[in-house]
Amino acid sequence: MPVISIKETAMLILGFGLVYSLYYLRTHDAIFEAPVPLVSSNAAENLNTAIAIQPEAKVLPQAVREEVQIPDWLSNKSDFDLSNLTIDDLLALAKISHEQDHDFFPENQNTLVYLLKAKELGIDPAEIDELLTTIHASLYDQAEQAIRNYDAKTLTALTARLKSIDSQDPKIQPYTDQISLIYTLERMRDEIEMHIRDGRLYEDDQNDAIHTLMVAQELDAGFQPLIELKTALIETVSQMALRSAQELDFPIADTYIDILNEIDPSDTVTIETISNIQNQKQNRFAYLDQQFYTAINNLNLKRAQDMIDELSELEIASSQISGYQALYNKTKTYGPYDVGSKFNDLLSNGSNGPTMVVIPLGNFYMGSQTGPKHQRPRHLVDIKYGFAVSQTEITVGQFKQFIENTGYQTTAEKNNRAKIYDERTGRFKEKFNINWRHNYIGKNADKNLPVIHVSWEDARAYSAWLNASSKEGYRLLTESEFEYILGASSETTYPWGNEQPTQVWGNFSGAKDKFKKSRIRWREGFADYEDGYWGPAPVGSFIQSLLGLNDLSGNVMEWVEDCWHDSYTRAPNDGSEWVNRGCESRVIRGGNWASAIDEYEIHHRVKAASTLTDPRLGFRVAKTLAF
Repeated sequence: MPVISIKETAMLILGFGLVYSLYYLRTHDAIFEAPVPLVSSNAAENLNTAIAIQPEAKVLPQAVREEVQIPDWLSNKSDFDLSNLTIDDLLALAKISHEQDHDFFPENQNTLVYLLKAKELGIDPAEIDELLTTIHASLYDQAEQAIRNYDAKTLTALTARLKSIDSQDPKIQPYTDQISLIYTLERMRDEIEMHIRDGRLYEDDQNDAIHTLMVAQELDAGFQPLIELKTALIETVSQMALRSAQELDFPIADTYIDILNEIDPSDTVTIETISNIQNQKQNRFAYLDQQFYTAINNLNLKRAQDMIDELSELEIASSQISGYQALYNKTKTYGPYDVGSKFNDLLSNGSNGPTMVVIPLGNFYMGSQTGPKHQRPRHLVDIKYGFAVSQTEITVGQFKQFIENTGYQTTAEKNNRAKIYDERTGRFKEKFNINWRHNYIGKNADKNLPVIHVSWEDARAYSAWLNASSKEGYRLLTESEFEYILGASSETTYPWGNEQPTQVWGNFSGAKDKFKKSRIRWREGFADYEDGYWGPAPVGSFIQSLLGLNDLSGNVMEWVEDCWHDSYTRAPNDGSEWVNRGCESRVIRGGNWASAIDEYEIHHRVKAASTLTDPRLGFRVAKTLAF
């Protein structure tokens, strides 16, 4: 019957333990130390090249050494009667046994026994000492061979014989220690095999096959049974690691790699396993990376987050994960746009909606602590949602699309009148048959002028149509949003600074402006200011703000969504509208082409009935970016 080797036995046992170990590792948290982290040379483009960062040296338990007692070899030799032999007989027998290589064995018929008995007779011929010296040297040789063969039984017998020759021989203690080592290694071999049978490959308490192997290796890594067990364990753990990687469970695969590195980082199987799994990670990374960007481009945020979670399991550089997360957060807030991006949504009639500008998130202090009551208290507003604002006020041409598509009748049309600027008196007066089609003096308006003579209700109706026509979140701005974009988080009096303008910033009332060729001038406008317009200017005629918007502070005042409140007490601090059911007064923000100087201030606000129309009043729209 063929004998099964230690390696074959271990592999058979490990085969049964494999399934159990996989189950155990997957259902127990924190079984292993943290996986070996990876570093990257170019985290923005490639998965990090995996290099193991050397962990702190593990503290292993000390092996319990077997205690050894060298027996007294001569204690039982009195039972073997050689008394009838002479010294010559004993010497002759010693020579014969020496020639037959029986210097120390069998037990009672060997060269050493005969020589020691001859010495007991009190006669010490030179031949005895010479032969004794010869077999003494032979004993050393045989003891060393026994050590090389890990033959504790033979080494014990030889050490006992050495002790009978010279109890003070300096080799006795090293041989005794070696006997102890061999018995200890054999005991630990048995313990490793027992742990494998019990499915204890790697445990927190280190009472397992692998830790026992590591302790035994520190004693003597050349012990052949240990080498075979080590090979079997490495192959088994390698299979577990590769199987986990194939199942895309890379954290578990990494724990197995850690174990392989603990056993022997230089082993060929360990190196090949790490390389194989790293290649799988590289392929997995390439797939997840591509899927992440596809999900981002398709605005599939749930899948994008799933891809980030799976990329994190590959343990790529934290800076790269942060990059994915930053793009995810930006897309969640702004969708496909960047801050400052401009876009036009397609409307159901085939035309484009207003040009919209993406506004950054941010916070600012709204109101003025030193201003009038309706501007107090100054309070912090934090805008954490994405939104876009039309670059300019809504134009006559854009409003015309709305009217033609809906047949909507404006407040001015219902009333059949609205205010205009009287060229003769320089005052504002009501006139019949004036509506959104007309300019500030009652003439037909050019299509690129801001639409005026519109009430809050008209502005709201336009934004509702825009919302329905585009299937997007269009609305009027909130008052908080308007002050946020007007001031662009500045702490100045005006959007451009604290002083009167020294260059042309917008369509403001200026002392140097005049009505056509008449002598009528602004008495309350900015000194030494001239922008070339009396009345509304075509939208976009002046410099853009830092946020890429036109005419927030001049040209025409603008309706916002909020109801009027006499102060900011209990005002929302998140940028949302402040609306009460059934309110009849709304808020107007921004200066206009005919404003007094203080009306251009960032905190300026006006109360107005929702049905008010005015040749100085228009609106723009906002869009909530929800993804």
